[in-house]
Amino acid sequence: MSGNIGSFVGFLKKMATSPLYYTVNKYVCCNELRYGTLIGTDAQGNEYYENDDYFLGRNRWVQYSNPNWVILHSDASDIPPEWHRWMHYMTDDPPSSVPPVPRKFHMEHQSNPTQNYANAYIPSTTTRTKIEKWVPGVVKKVE
Repeated sequence: MSGNIGSFVGFLKKMATSPLYYTVNKYVCCNELRYGTLIGTDAQGNEYYENDDYFLGRNRWVQYSNPNWVILHSDASDIPPEWHRWMHYMTDDPPSSVPPVPRKFHMEHQSNPTQNYANAYIPSTTTRTKIEKWVPGVVKKVE
C-alpha cells in the first residue's frame, strides 16, 4: 500500500496497537506511520519490525526503547551488531530465530558515547596553547 490510503490504514493499525502519544509523536517527528510484524527485541529493549509491502530498503525498521522525540535522543549506534546484520540485509535470518555463534573475542555492545558530553572522549592536547591566560599580579618579562 502506498499514498494516503496506506498511511491511513497504518495509522489505524498503530492506534489499535500502541498508545496515542507514541503514534502522534512518531507522525509529527517522522511524518510517516509504519505498521508491520514484530520480528524481535534486543537486550536494550529496541523492537525490530518488518513489512514486505514497503520497498526494499525501507521494509525493516527499529523502534527504540526510549525515544525522545523532542531532541531525537535515539541514535543508530544503539543497534547491536547482530541486529545490524539483519537491518542491512546481510542476512535474512533475524537473531531472534537464528542467534549468532558466541565467540571469545566478542564484546558487549556499547552505544556511541559522543551524544552525552560527560561520557565523550576528549583527547588531551600535546601542543602548547597559543593564548596564555592572564594571572593578575604576575608580571611577565617580554624577551
